Amino acid sequence: MRHLAELDHTADVGFVVRARSLPGLFYWAARGLLAELFEGPLPPGKEVRELRLRAPDPETLLVRFLNELIYLIQTQGQVPSGFSLRLVPRGEECGLEAKLSVLPFEAVADRFLGEVKSATFHGLRVEKTEAGYAASVVLDV
Repeated sequence: MRHLAELDHTADVGFVVRARSLPGLFYWAARGLLAELFEGPLPPGKEVRELRLRAPDPETLLVRFLNELIYLIQTQGQVPSGFSLRLVPRGEECGLEAKLSVLPFEAVADRFLGEVKSATFHGLRVEKTEAGYAASVVLDV
């Protein structure tokens, strides 16, 4: 299964994500975001950071997750290079628990391709497919 494909979009950048599971979809969306921000693979991070998010639906949870990663990178100077993700039901809401291995931005600053303002809801829909799940992600640059 090809997990990431570039999405042709006029003003922003985007990609299509496919995975066998919903946690896998979030994992590959994070990888797609990192591919837009950094050139080449990132070295493993040595520090672990935990993240917990909630949202009313998978689409909102995906946007919040990606925007949290953008915030970590561009504001906190911590680049997540490894992910352990778990989706958990929270009543009527969706929940995400993640352990991120992070490294300092300075360690990969020479690979930085440019800022992303945010993940958007433009055309976003998490869909169940025969092979698993799919979503189109558009990033405001």
